[in-house]
Amino acid sequence: MSLPAVAPHVTADAVAALPTRLRSKLDQALEKQPTWTITTSDSGATITIDDHVTVTLTAPVETADGAACNCLLAPRCLHRAAVLSAAPVLTTHPHHPVAAGSDVATAEAVVTTEADPPGPPAPSATADEKAAATQVRDVVAQILEHGVAGAGAVTQADLLRAIHQARAIGLPRLATAATRVVEQLRSARLSTPGFRLADLTEDLREALTVCHLLIEGIGDQRAARGTSRRGYGPVGDLHLYGLCTEPLRATTGHVGAVSYLTDGNATIWSLAQARPGDGDAARNAARASVNLGDVTISHRELDRAGIIVINALASVDRRLSHGRTVQAVRTTGRTWHEEPVDALWRQPIPEQAARWLNAFEVAQHERPAGHDLAFLDGVLAADQRGLLLQTAQLPGPVIVLAPHDDPVLPYVANLRLLAAHATGMPVRMIGRFHGPRQVHGLAVAAPWLPDRFGGHVDLGVDQLQRADLPDAGTTETSGNDQPQPPLHLLTHHLQRVVAAGRAALVPDVDRDARALLDAQLPTAASVLRELRRAGHRRSRDAFGRLNQQDSTALAVAWLSGAAYQYAAATAVTAESWQSNRGREVDDNAHRAEGRAWQPSA
Repeated sequence: MSLPAVAPHVTADAVAALPTRLRSKLDQALEKQPTWTITTSDSGATITIDDHVTVTLTAPVETADGAACNCLLAPRCLHRAAVLSAAPVLTTHPHHPVAAGSDVATAEAVVTTEADPPGPPAPSATADEKAAATQVRDVVAQILEHGVAGAGAVTQADLLRAIHQARAIGLPRLATAATRVVEQLRSARLSTPGFRLADLTEDLREALTVCHLLIEGIGDQRAARGTSRRGYGPVGDLHLYGLCTEPLRATTGHVGAVSYLTDGNATIWSLAQARPGDGDAARNAARASVNLGDVTISHRELDRAGIIVINALASVDRRLSHGRTVQAVRTTGRTWHEEPVDALWRQPIPEQAARWLNAFEVAQHERPAGHDLAFLDGVLAADQRGLLLQTAQLPGPVIVLAPHDDPVLPYVANLRLLAAHATGMPVRMIGRFHGPRQVHGLAVAAPWLPDRFGGHVDLGVDQLQRADLPDAGTTETSGNDQPQPPLHLLTHHLQRVVAAGRAALVPDVDRDARALLDAQLPTAASVLRELRRAGHRRSRDAFGRLNQQDSTALAVAWLSGAAYQYAAATAVTAESWQSNRGREVDDNAHRAEGRAWQPSA
């Protein structure tokens, strides 16, 4: 069962109203969340804390009156604050309703707000906008100060209050990034299987970057403010053909599946469905029914079929709506080697990689469906790195990784089976770009696959057996990969600060800084040493309290390192996907040193 979404200011006010003695016990109360009994209804949810205490939420919880507790201390009670702190963040404004017909539960719901029209450069941030950005920056600085372990419910409530303020004055990009930080922190503290430290690090970088742009008044101010998510709009009639399906496991506790489809113009669309659930539900989600107009079909069937959609509705990122006004008719599908699907594999790999990297320039909710999909032809190989795909367009092999290592999903087992028994065999693959010459394997098609798979195998849904694979020989890899610069040394320390705070900056920083200098990456060494200096800088004010400016200085130093690492890693990744490499990969990273943006304190 899932809790109703709660507006950020409601949670923040509930935590702020707690007496000091109860606020210190809030994290301990949240640790008992697995013992709660949650009963949901159309109007909301009832949460039974123990035999005597019950908290009632009215969905969605947009005001304080939407949360009530039956204990004697209510509303300033620990039970109510704990339940609100555990509930998902409401990401729609009360006056901006979610578009009708969407049953997809995501961390960023759709808001019916138009984007800013093109025009002259936007003015610098106002005093109120700078104050809101400063509020977010100060809370994020405290997160970096103490790490995930110290970012409990009270710190999250402070960030939720800052999110509410950012939304109220029209800073959707900042509010969205900060909301993702809250969700990632909750997942980390609950040890949610889908949590990744790298994702939290990236969300913190995004939040601090936007804060810096607004506070300093630099860069594209219109982009720094961002635009709210827009609702579903008409896109006409579509004749779509299924490509593949992958299971979804969100850090918010939702599971489901998403299917990718293409039309006659090689444009990719998505149809997703997610609901509260656990690992078993994720494994079976692709076989659950999904409705599109009058058609009821499972995701696994949809990605092997065709469908004609009349009066289709889609969001700006080409996600199809399940709205009642949509009409649909099921038709015959196309294999990956038939038109119009085959056209996706004719696009050169460097152009596909450029499409993926260019999408990072826009907000997450505006990136089109399938922007990160890689359509690859090649021959399977294997070595100590795992499953490889050798293509004619690239000088070295592509490493194929599993999107999830959860044993509930068959990704890892399928890739291991292919590496052991299908090397040397030609395949056509759909993957997701992941890094320098790396993809997450989503689906494969091959002439030797049994007919029962319907033309291709969804690696996160279908389970391969040894009998499904041919007797293949061993394929040696080309071995002409270029060495990559040791950016992981900087990445490692950035993530350690996120995980453990200031205390993570230990003496081995100097050793890694020297290694970066030896690799001809002086800027990387410089930002790493500055990070250590900021981490060791502690001062006190006239009253003996630790100076808040030291936390801000640590956040600025951390952002300098994160901004450099992002720019350099992007440059390395872009070069690794080029078919005709005129220079070494590390040369490209060295050039990135001149482009890496470093915010000033």
